[in-house]
Amino acid sequence: MKMMHLLPNAGVRQQRAFTLIEMLVVMIIVAMVVTLVVQGFGYSLGLYQRVVKTQAHAYQQAFAYRWFTSSLQSQVAMRPKDRGLEGNQHQLSTYSYAPLLGQQGMKTFIYWELEDRSGELVLSYREGAQRFTVTSWPGATGQFQYMDIEKVWKDKWLPVKDDVTALPSAIRLQVYQGDEVFNYVVNNETRQRAIITAEEKMYGRE
Repeated sequence: MKMMHLLPNAGVRQQRAFTLIEMLVVMIIVAMVVTLVVQGFGYSLGLYQRVVKTQAHAYQQAFAYRWFTSSLQSQVAMRPKDRGLEGNQHQLSTYSYAPLLGQQGMKTFIYWELEDRSGELVLSYREGAQRFTVTSWPGATGQFQYMDIEKVWKDKWLPVKDDVTALPSAIRLQVYQGDEVFNYVVNNETRQRAIITAEEKMYGRE
């Protein structure tokens, strides 16, 4: 009778462990993949932060322009004995029917100012005892200008006593930031001169 000799691992694939070189190659590949993933995440996070910062700055600029425009579009044409708009390149003051803090429709004295704070151009607003910063532009310079009746921009608006009621046709805020120039123009929507009746002139109440 023939005897059959069976191999102990016949038909079974033998498994062997990774060699040291193979493990090193795998570790290098994994490290490269992790590095790429981390770099991609860091770039995405940085891009997201820049987008959020840009959007926040854009919203701030939009609000600043809205507040600047609304408060100066409704200026009050003062009577000769009252104080009208006075301004130069760095500040202006006037009466407005649309103050930012007070009651709308009430004649209120307001004040806008541009100042340089450590290389940053800052636009601030004052009404009564309250003052706050509206917006700022890093590394920028700026000025206020005033358009007269002949459509000429002037750096100062100092009313003469016998013509104190006259308001500029428009006011603009110019901001120079690098190679960019931003113009915030406000057209005066109220009458530029106060209406004085004959009775007021007769009794000296103008």
